[in-house]
Amino acid sequence: MIYTTMKNSSPNLTVNKTDLAFFRRIATVGAFLLFGISAMNMFMETDMIDRPLIRIILASFLLLLGIGSHFSDFLRKNGVNILNALTIVYVVYAIYITSINNFDVYDTSTTMIVCFALGALFKNKHHLSFYLVMVFLSFIFLLYTCEAPKCSAPYVYGTLSLMMVLAYIVFVGKIRVVEQLTKSKMELEASETRFRNIFDYSPLGILLLDSLGKPIKANNTVQEMLGYSEESIIKMELSDYINPEDLMTHEILFQRLKESPNNSLILEQRLITKYGETIWGSQTMALMEGETEEESFIICMIKDNTFEKEASVKLEEYANKLETHNKSLEEFSYVISHDLQEPLRMIKSYSTIIQRKYISQIDDENANLDMSYVIDGATRMSKLIKDMLAYSRWSAKPFEKEKVDSLEVLVEVLKNLTISIKDNDAVIIADDLPEVTTNRLLLGQVFQNLLGNGIKYSYKGRKPIIEIRGERRDFDILFTIKDNGQGFSEKDKDRIFGIFQRLHGRHSEYTGTGIGLAICKRVIEKQGGKIWANGVVGEGAEFYFTLPIDMKN
Repeated sequence: MIYTTMKNSSPNLTVNKTDLAFFRRIATVGAFLLFGISAMNMFMETDMIDRPLIRIILASFLLLLGIGSHFSDFLRKNGVNILNALTIVYVVYAIYITSINNFDVYDTSTTMIVCFALGALFKNKHHLSFYLVMVFLSFIFLLYTCEAPKCSAPYVYGTLSLMMVLAYIVFVGKIRVVEQLTKSKMELEASETRFRNIFDYSPLGILLLDSLGKPIKANNTVQEMLGYSEESIIKMELSDYINPEDLMTHEILFQRLKESPNNSLILEQRLITKYGETIWGSQTMALMEGETEEESFIICMIKDNTFEKEASVKLEEYANKLETHNKSLEEFSYVISHDLQEPLRMIKSYSTIIQRKYISQIDDENANLDMSYVIDGATRMSKLIKDMLAYSRWSAKPFEKEKVDSLEVLVEVLKNLTISIKDNDAVIIADDLPEVTTNRLLLGQVFQNLLGNGIKYSYKGRKPIIEIRGERRDFDILFTIKDNGQGFSEKDKDRIFGIFQRLHGRHSEYTGTGIGLAICKRVIEKQGGKIWANGVVGEGAEFYFTLPIDMKN
């Protein structure tokens, strides 16, 4: 294709190297052909009348055009148009020579064939159409000006018309084919460039393996990952850069790929770099099967997982240490609780004996009160140790989930609170509570703490009324426990769930260590739920907690 574009034929167009070489070849060959024809007609005896001077001049122009294109930018840019103009001049000259030889049928046919064959030089259909019209008009004009034509006008008309139609169809079809091929070539080159860039600059390492498992292509990421150039990687065996413990033969690899879904699998392999370092590579492999096994190849995409692998190992080590530490703490808490309870029981027991037998003999009116403080402190300390042990047990204790009827659990809890309910004349109102996936014992512990608090912190002179509701939502189940007790202020809504937090003070009439709600919070959050509360001083409180719905099904 001579023009870089088919839409414009202005003299300012440039030509590429291939088109320029074609143009120079046509100009040079055409010049020598014209020189040869002129010499043959000059030195051979023939009856044909010729005008060789014009042919020699045209040949000289063609030769100068071809040679001059090596030196002149003007000729390089406009040489094609000049060549087309010289072609038209030569064709008109050839028809003229045929006319002065009276349009002999043989000469006329030969001239027509030459004229339409030269039309192949015109790569633009508009130029081709103009050329064909010039050929047609030249034949007709010179035919009618000829004194004694040897062929009839209908023959010339018919042959010219047929050859023009055929020439136009052939040449225009050829132009379209060339244009389509050129367009396809450009699209293919653009696509190849695009995918080559994706291959070379992908953040993942991409390695192509042949049917024998040998590398045939490696992108920049693989080269940086292993520290080798692509040429070096292609010469290597798999055993040269894969840890021997992770290596498998190419027969086994191909077999596994063929048996895997979508002919792909993921392997974790240790890769050895040029510098002897080991990196963890997560390799996603896919088998691209060809018509024969030799034509099949493997695409291997490699991700450097060294950081994640090392972090996972360290995290596992930390988790094991933490588990060991937690077990030690749990054992420690059991030992401490047991060792502390025994001396506390002795302090309380002997203090009680002293108070009963000997306080009356001490000449101090505050002695009995002081001894009461000792006994009360020992009692509180014993209770505190038991609660600390319970909190530790509920925090560390593993549990299994099951489908639980929360209404049944509530009934069991109410049985445990029977005495407290009767003593306080409490009223418990419960709706039909939903089934929930949880641990029966943990749910009972939460119900017992919240209901027990609702009864314990009732408002003086007001019968305790506690309402329990359960609501199934999109992703969880919401439980609400509402009482009409003393309530609490807005500023204390978060503090009440803290360990050892008591809103009524250490020396209030209400017993307890302030650990019950902390246990509830720990139990609920351990199951993936949440717990919170709202309250109004003197009016009551509402406690809410959620448990997630089992989404397995």
